[in-house]
Amino acid sequence: LPKRRICDRGRFVAATGLFTAITGTTTPANTMKYTSTRDSAVTTVSFEDAVRGGYAPDGGLFVPTTIPTLADPRNELRAWSKLSYHRLAFVVLRRFIPSEDISDGELGDILDASLPPSSPATAKDGDDDDDDDVVVVKRMARDVYVSELFHGPTFCFKDLGLRFVVNVLAHFCTRRGETTSLVVATTGDTGPAAVKAVSDAENPLLSVLVHYPRGQISRFQRLQLTTVISPNVHIVAFEGGGDDMDVP
Repeated sequence: LPKRRICDRGRFVAATGLFTAITGTTTPANTMKYTSTRDSAVTTVSFEDAVRGGYAPDGGLFVPTTIPTLADPRNELRAWSKLSYHRLAFVVLRRFIPSEDISDGELGDILDASLPPSSPATAKDGDDDDDDDVVVVKRMARDVYVSELFHGPTFCFKDLGLRFVVNVLAHFCTRRGETTSLVVATTGDTGPAAVKAVSDAENPLLSVLVHYPRGQISRFQRLQLTTVISPNVHIVAFEGGGDDMDVP
């Protein structure tokens, strides 16, 4: 079985005890719901319905109804500062995603599939398994740091978020036994990241249709879109510009 980077090395952790194994505390009660940015009076929905729905019924974006708080901020943040990127992502996301939508074990699996392992070129002390460099941060000068978000499979910052979202959607597709088709319009960054994520997910219930303006993305980006061999990926070029993609 592939090693779970979300867990401590060489240590088996039951799915229901994953949060406790990482933080040393019990899993916080979570009944998080989501509402629209345009009208908070819009009926609240679950995390699953927010992700699968895309836009809220009134055209707004879904956001949490509340922002989670920490019972003991100083000590909890100190503990979090010692976690790897994978484990920190798990602990933070757990506060926004109720376990009824995604269990501890399922969330750990989704993160392992979404976040890349360290490469020999960036791993610390020659340890290829170190996962603290998922987001590379380089010091440029005193008190000046640069976060490099271009180390993903399509060399674009969109990889970091889209791979997680796509794997979450794939999880819900499998659980419901229902097909989902993603419709994407891109000027070069979002499209390749979405295509790569859907292709890697290899879920027959999840597909993506990407539109791009002909002649207005780079050759490299066009090849990223059009050379992927996957039955779940469909690419369409159209005449027009980026603004045309915003018209319903």
